Parts: sequence; C-alpha cells; structure tokens
Amino acid sequence: MFNEWYAKDISRKRRSTNTTLDKQGKPIGQPPYGYKWDEKSMFWEVDEEAAEVVKRIFALKLQGNSLPRIADILRQDKVFIPTVYMMVKGLRKPQQHVERGNYFWNTSTISIMLKNQKYCGDVVNFQTYSRSYKLKDRLKNPKEEWSIHQNVHQPIIDRDTFEQVQQTFAKTKMRSPKEVPKHMLAGYLVCADCGKNLHYKLTYPNNANHYFSCGNNRTSKTLCPLSHHIRVDTIMEATLQMIARVTRFARDYEDEFVKIVVSEKYKLIQLEQERNMKELGRITGRQSELEILFTQLYEDRTLGVLPENVFLKMSKKYTDEQAELDAKAAALQKVVDSDNTHQMNVNRFLKMVHKYTSINELTPEVLRHYIDKIVVHHREETAEGKTQKVDFYFNFIGKVEMPILYELAPYKSSFGRQKGNHTAKAV
Repeated sequence: MFNEWYAKDISRKRRSTNTTLDKQGKPIGQPPYGYKWDEKSMFWEVDEEAAEVVKRIFALKLQGNSLPRIADILRQDKVFIPTVYMMVKGLRKPQQHVERGNYFWNTSTISIMLKNQKYCGDVVNFQTYSRSYKLKDRLKNPKEEWSIHQNVHQPIIDRDTFEQVQQTFAKTKMRSPKEVPKHMLAGYLVCADCGKNLHYKLTYPNNANHYFSCGNNRTSKTLCPLSHHIRVDTIMEATLQMIARVTRFARDYEDEFVKIVVSEKYKLIQLEQERNMKELGRITGRQSELEILFTQLYEDRTLGVLPENVFLKMSKKYTDEQAELDAKAAALQKVVDSDNTHQMNVNRFLKMVHKYTSINELTPEVLRHYIDKIVVHHREETAEGKTQKVDFYFNFIGKVEMPILYELAPYKSSFGRQKGNHTAKAV
C-alpha cells in the first residue's frame, strides 16, 4: 500500500513539474534529431552535423522527391539513421544490434521529421500523455491540446519552408496510368460543384490528349452530374498567365495590391479577430488557474484538511468548468487560426513575389510557392461560344480579383493615369 502511495505521489509531482516547465516555455522530453541539450539553459541548441541532414531532407522533399526516394538517397550516401547517430555521438545508450543496419532510413522516420514543428524553433509540449502512473503506454493528445511556444530556440528550418512541405502532404496526388508520370497540377485542381479533386487522365491510344476531370463524376453521376473536363495544356497556360499577372501587379504596384487584398471586409474580420484573441487569452488564463486549484484541492484532501464530500463537490465543479473552457478554447482557436494575421500573409506573399524576377515557365516549385488550389467550373454555352470559368486561390492571400492594366509605349504610366496618346495593350 505504501509503495502504491509513493508511486502515485511521484507521478503527481512529475506532472506538476511538467506543467511548471511548460509555463516557463521550456521543452519537456528529449530533443529531436538535429538538436541537443544545453545543460546550462535547459533549452535545446542546434547540432550542426545532424541539422545539415534535416535541411537536406526538407530540400529533397521540396524538389518533389517521394519519401521512399529520399530514404534511398540517404542510404546510398551512407548517412547514419538518427538512432545510430545518437549512439555514435554518445547521446544515447549503445545497443548491441541495430535492426536493418546503420543506414536503413525508414519512410515513417522521414515523414515524422518533415511534420515536426519543433524544427521551426518552437517548443511543442504535451503531444502525448499517459492515462495512469500504472500504465506505461503513451497516448497521442489531440492537436488542440498541445502546448506550443513559438520561436524559443534556434530554428533549423524557416517557417515558410516548413509550411510549403506541409502543403505537399496536404495535397493528394491522384494516380495516373503507370507509363505516365504524375502531373504537377494533380492535387491542385478542385471541382467547383462537389469539391472533389480532379483526376489526371489521358485518352488512349492518343496519349497526347491529356486532361483532368472530376473524380466523383467518373465514379457516379449522382455524386457529381458534370465532368468539369479541362485539357492540361489549357489549364497550364491559364495558370502561368494568372501567376504572372498577379505577381507582376504585386511587384509593380505594391501599395495598390495591398489595398485590394486588405479590403474593408477584412478590417471587420480583424476587429473580430482581436476580440477572439482577448477571449482566448482569458480562457487560457482561467485554465491555468484551474490547474493550480486542482493541485491545491488534491493536496488538501491528501493532508486531511478537506472532507471527502467537499472534495468531490468542488472537484466536479472544476472539472465541468474545465471541460467547458476546453471546448470554447478549441472552437476559438480554429477561428483564430483560420483568420490569423491576414496582413502578415500579404507581406509574406509580397516577399515571395520579390524572390522571382520573372516567371516564364510553370514548374512544381513555382506552383508550390504560389497556388493553394484551382477551382474548375464546367463549360458553359454562351453567345460567344463555349467558355469555362477557373478560380485561382493563392497561398497567403486566397482569391484576388486583379484589375486589367495597360502598357503604354514607349513607357509605362503610373497606376490609374495615362499620359499622352499612346496605343495601349492589355497585360
């Protein structure tokens, strides 16, 4: 019985210590591959040798390599897997045998690294939990219950690169015939009616006829009655022109671009966002208070200061309030995340625009940098003939309606004004 009490008390103190460390913004648990402990500050510092491997893995993923291909490259170059590297550096207890060898990189290991937010310089605590001190299994916490502290230690991967890599996981690449490689636009094109991704197809035996069509329509016309068929060459040309047009306008008329994106409607969203942030801060503060009250309540009960019936009554009251606050915080966090810092997103888009002096060719890299999704409508019959509407949604700024500009020879006029009698052409 005394052993049971001792183990329970140690577990309670360990949890309390973890809570205290988290409130100080300190990491709980071992550093991931690429970092090591700084014993003086009790924070992480970059392990330069391992960090270079991490950077290489992110770069290979952005270049369009699959996880098995990245694993093959690391094996061929005889790069130590994380377990072996830590043993060689004396960061982990040596093992007599490493399954499958010192260089056998697993795709699951690479996937976990590519999705690890800690490489951006963030501390992420409470990703797992245990139900009881009697159970050794660690269970995954839902993401809304993680405790995240941003920009605590030196980042290995900048945040823009990390988000671009996450997009490569989010976009589902549709299968194409085995003899034809996957198309770069697969996963970006979305049906305007049902929201299903468009599948990449080609017409046999004329393999030159490449096109996209709605996946639901191909499965059953009851799911989506229209095919939303669009040729690859058509959508490729339209995408390149749209990216070039928006980036050129943003680069040449930056102030006007910001005015268009940051509309009056968004100013109202910003005010609502500020209110949501204040409410979220209030809820977070109350949650911290409840944790302290729970600890005091338990200690009073253990010492016999608090009767059992009073303990049960107050414990239920705090538990109900905690559950209510958790639900409110989760809902508010989703709203805050969805509308978070739109103005900052505009600045990030402008920073990306200035990175490219000109865009003359549509490549997977350009596509990943600029496009979030492309919504394809079905063809319509008009007096002028068949037309097909396509909506482009850009990263960071969403859908933007750009004005038609005119270029005047021999020089370009200032925005909104025309000088002289020159022949104008749409750009």
